[in-house]
Amino acid sequence: MPELHLDGYIDRKTLILGDVNTGKTTLTRRVLEALCRRGLGGRIAVVDMAPEIPKGLAEGKGIPGVGGKLTPPGGQGVLYLGGRLEPPRLGSKNEAEALKKACENRRIIDGLFRELQPREILLVNDASIYLQAGSAEDLIPWFERADTVVANGYWGHSLGEGVLTEREKVGMEKLKAYFERRGRVLIL
Repeated sequence: MPELHLDGYIDRKTLILGDVNTGKTTLTRRVLEALCRRGLGGRIAVVDMAPEIPKGLAEGKGIPGVGGKLTPPGGQGVLYLGGRLEPPRLGSKNEAEALKKACENRRIIDGLFRELQPREILLVNDASIYLQAGSAEDLIPWFERADTVVANGYWGHSLGEGVLTEREKVGMEKLKAYFERRGRVLIL
């Protein structure tokens, strides 16, 4: 794996986008671990929106795999906020059920952000989950509170059509525009 130039992330807002299995969470985890190695763990908050994916569910839906959680290394002082979120597309029989799960996810994630204590560095794993029922405009004020933000999200075509996907695409376009103005966007 290529060397990580951490200085490119410090005091910047970075959005990492990619299709399924392109390494979004892996790159975000590498940044987190590098920050911790620099002794910055007490300045970091992680908001982990990655859903709980039961083993075999992705394969059963024809998806080669899904990203994982962004659990920080132990003993580093990182504030970790994660919840039991559902995978709306994978775990639903129809679009209405998926939208209901997405709305519940949004409620849980809003609660996580309300628990967020001010930290200089914010890492967010899979903003896409929020955008399925929430809006970029609701996420951006949280990103503004940190000097350094590294967020990742879905940017591709593997997950099909439908209201859920359309909301996510529209929200990600807005989030992408914000990061282009305030920092940078990496597309994997």
